[in-house]
Amino acid sequence: MGNQREIRQVSPRDGLGVVIAVREGRRDEVLRVLGDTSVRHFYTFFCPAGVRIAFPNLDGPDVDQDPQDCDVVVIQSGGKMWCGYEAFVQSLRELAPFLEDAKFFVADEDWLVDEADLRDGVLHFRRVGEGYVDVTSFLAERRIGAAGEAKPSGS
Repeated sequence: MGNQREIRQVSPRDGLGVVIAVREGRRDEVLRVLGDTSVRHFYTFFCPAGVRIAFPNLDGPDVDQDPQDCDVVVIQSGGKMWCGYEAFVQSLRELAPFLEDAKFFVADEDWLVDEADLRDGVLHFRRVGEGYVDVTSFLAERRIGAAGEAKPSGS
């Protein structure tokens, strides 16, 4: 993958950037894994419970949400991953056991789209698209294809 990233969450929220709840009692592990993200440039940050969730996206509208009842990890959309894409994915794998379920997609300037599906404490990460300018167009085409497949035959 190239450097510029559009990251769009589809579950449990829908929008640019990612907001994932930290599993109860797992705050210390998340903070340990994140370490000093300002140095590693993963665009991944910790936000404690009770604090307004607000962060910029470099390729679209910023995120501004009311405070949550739980700690969350946020991932900004857009920007160059100075850490390297493989290091970003490895960081997600390390965080996965401490996070609630979520799904998001990552696209880059090479027109590739990857899916990150966190389920039951495990990251399932795979390439799902090629030839897309952004995640939004990938998801729109996917919905259109799914709607066409759902039509009864002969209609």
